Amino acid sequence: MVGLPETGTAAAGADATGPQRDPTFRQRVLRAYEHRCAVCGLDLRIGSATAAIEAAHIQWFQAKGPDIESNGLALCSLHHKVFDLGGFTVLPAGFQLVFSQHIVASERVRSILLAYHGAGLILPQSRDYLPAHQFLDWHRQEVFKEPVRDL
Repeated sequence: MVGLPETGTAAAGADATGPQRDPTFRQRVLRAYEHRCAVCGLDLRIGSATAAIEAAHIQWFQAKGPDIESNGLALCSLHHKVFDLGGFTVLPAGFQLVFSQHIVASERVRSILLAYHGAGLILPQSRDYLPAHQFLDWHRQEVFKEPVRDL
């Protein structure tokens, strides 16, 4: 299992000798999901700037995940961090969200996070941008912390 260290986040880029991130990835993913979190629907804007919504790689860039819409999810800051730490994943069949039994949180936080357990992902505006099964399978195998909570 690859997994992020509990205090870290995914690397922001590659060194000068490695592959470089596509600077348009964020905007393309946010456009695909209409600038809202694919889990909770948060769509915060301040003026014309999108706030607290991020483009998450499903298969991480540093794990050779491409900068394409089908390898991206628009997630609010909270859901992005929980996704990268393996707290939830998306099942390819029906794009269902499932959360890990490893999540430990207060009742308030549990109610906020686990309200989406078993729900469907808010899908992008075009089928062309649907999360690809190969990337979802990678996330489940390499990042998600089994076991899944009961539905």
